[in-house]
Amino acid sequence: MRSKSRVVLAVAAAVAAACSRSRSEVSTPPVAVAADPQEKVAEVDGKPITRADLEKTAAEALAGLRQQEYETLHRTLDDMIADRLLEREAAARKVTREALLKAEVDDRVPPPNPALLDALYKQNEHRFQGKTREEMTPEITRVVREQDLKARRQAFNEELRTKASVKVTLEPPRAHVAIPTDAPTLGPAKAPVTMVEFSDYQCPYCRRAQGVVDELVVRYKDKLRLVHRDFPLDGHPRAMPAARAARCADEQGKFWDYHRGLLTSPGDFSEEDLRRRATALGLNASRFDSCLASGRHDEAIRASVQDGTRVGVTGTPAFFINGRMLFGARPIEQFQEVIDAELRGGG
Repeated sequence: MRSKSRVVLAVAAAVAAACSRSRSEVSTPPVAVAADPQEKVAEVDGKPITRADLEKTAAEALAGLRQQEYETLHRTLDDMIADRLLEREAAARKVTREALLKAEVDDRVPPPNPALLDALYKQNEHRFQGKTREEMTPEITRVVREQDLKARRQAFNEELRTKASVKVTLEPPRAHVAIPTDAPTLGPAKAPVTMVEFSDYQCPYCRRAQGVVDELVVRYKDKLRLVHRDFPLDGHPRAMPAARAARCADEQGKFWDYHRGLLTSPGDFSEEDLRRRATALGLNASRFDSCLASGRHDEAIRASVQDGTRVGVTGTPAFFINGRMLFGARPIEQFQEVIDAELRGGG
């Protein structure tokens, strides 16, 4: 049976996949224009400002925009490839495009299971403002049907792609993400793929992403190195104390246990809660409390935020896989696609 959570989100409401600094920071990507880096773009008292000077100063803002541009181009390219393969298959079968889609997609998707419709209604009943099962059935059925059709269309696209010779040479933008020598890491130092995660412990989407991260670490074992970087957001007042506490746990060799607990176990991240978590892990209470009160890791946490901002991070979670950015809590398949591509390319 399909995952209920995907359907629930579609039925209930559209939600963001990441915690962000502010809505005002969202922009549309610029059109890429080749230019001479030594081109003079301004002059002040006879002293030139070159394009290289300008782009260096604007690098922080441009990094995220270039990633948005790449993702738009990548999605569009996938659609174009799918369209060409569909036209080729229709011509080979001597049918129209519409007839092919009807036979391979529409006719192969059965009606939604009534038991699933009942389960979805019960799971979301509090969101439906008193509407009955009968009143909501058409809408729930429509959403489930649309998702099933989309899944089947994607599967058919993959079938056509495996039968053809498709080579994609569109290069993604890559950021040079600073990794301090004392940054918490999992996996071998010489793993072919390094995934850096910028995270905020109070961000619900970082919590959602943790299950995917755990699965990736297990699945790729010695092929993946995971690096944690802090990125506490201003709107989350207990994110900074939580980041501080995780680093204090790191002093006693328990960073990853404490880190995972912050993201998977409920709590208010109060001083009492942070100490309770330390005690549960068997940490030396006196050393932990002294570290927590000292604030000696604050400078490193702020430096981590600056490093993230420099490469275009505006919210959490933000991942960089060999420098390729993935923003937000995404399905594991999207991570696998990037990691597998990096492994095929030799890292």
